[in-house]
Amino acid sequence: MTEAMKASTERAQDAPGQWVDTGQGRARARLSARIRHPLAWLNSALSRRRGVQTDRSVPTGADEVLQRLAEMPLSVWTYGFDHPSVRHMGPMAQDFAAAFGLGSTDRRISVADANGVCMASIQALHRRLVELETEVAQLRSAREEL
Repeated sequence: MTEAMKASTERAQDAPGQWVDTGQGRARARLSARIRHPLAWLNSALSRRRGVQTDRSVPTGADEVLQRLAEMPLSVWTYGFDHPSVRHMGPMAQDFAAAFGLGSTDRRISVADANGVCMASIQALHRRLVELETEVAQLRSAREEL
């Protein structure tokens, strides 16, 4: 293991909940992507040269992700190739990129980034739900004691 890889592994261990790509297995993942879906690999290879340019930093915690998601505008649209009755709903890619600073372009939302934002938001909501359930249980027991 090189010194750089050791350092990045140590950084990952110092930051709970953070994943640091140490480079191990990257070549195998690229080969697997080429075999499974050549066009997806090509898109990834072409788009990884640049990142989204935004003034906002990548959110560091699930609560911050949830807050940014709550502030993001949602739109309803129809693609030109779809029948007019077919409608879609979600954020615009530019708004997503501006809110989270994720991905390689502000022209589309990566499924991996969308899934990560959703999962972080679900975790934040779960923590809030547990806190509220605990508070309700405490209030109920206090009421019963009266």
